[in-house]
Amino acid sequence: MSDPLSKSPDGRALSLAFSDDFDIFNRWTGHSGTWRTTFRDGRADDDFELRSLKWNKELELYVDPDMRAGGDGRTPGAVLGLNPFTVANGQLSITARPAPNELSGRLQGYRYISGLISSQPSFSQTYGYFEMRAKLPRGKGVWPAFWLLPADLSWPPEIDVMESVGDPSRVYVTAHSNAAKAAGTEVGVTPDAFHVFAVSWDPQNLIWFVDGREVKRQSTPPDMHRPMYILANVALGGDWAGAPDASTPFPVALTIDYIRAYRFAS
Repeated sequence: MSDPLSKSPDGRALSLAFSDDFDIFNRWTGHSGTWRTTFRDGRADDDFELRSLKWNKELELYVDPDMRAGGDGRTPGAVLGLNPFTVANGQLSITARPAPNELSGRLQGYRYISGLISSQPSFSQTYGYFEMRAKLPRGKGVWPAFWLLPADLSWPPEIDVMESVGDPSRVYVTAHSNAAKAAGTEVGVTPDAFHVFAVSWDPQNLIWFVDGREVKRQSTPPDMHRPMYILANVALGGDWAGAPDASTPFPVALTIDYIRAYRFAS
């Protein structure tokens, strides 16, 4: 783990606004904590709606130790005891794997379980420098990501600081907007090693970096001038990643050393 930055890779002074070095996993409890483990603001008629992206044809269900299933609408179901999050040596691992056979009838047909972390309840910011140091998993159908979404829960815009689909030697950086066509850029990295994935976001430009090296630059779309929060997850399946198969080396894990966000000091 390295110390927080005082300057961005392009030389701008920074002040630290958010940091988690994962000495513990500080999960949002509904009243305190850092990381929500479901999408949006955690409120929906059906809890399962917050735990995957069906429209994206993903195959995973994002679980956590408090997840329940089997209720009848009047009483909650039983806690399933599924925990994709582990902390060791100052690193958080988000692990994805096939769902336990004995729970298949209680997971609405989802074949895989995984984890998602979202700073939606605790931190959002307009502009700044956002970074994650992490080691990526490999395997057919495995789709880790580090991204930003609007605090007002609209979509788009979306800033994908890093995505990878099955091959940890290639990552993709993309911005989604109603005002600009999304065009992902592929970046080669050393597989099975930690890398720092970052984006600099200001009123004029989005600039992506990998290990301090600029890899993409574009003008900031006009609908991307609002607070955004941080997410990291391991998705499985979808049209882009494809479904896991017998070659996928389950369990697979995204291992995160730290996530930080900075304001531009000037």
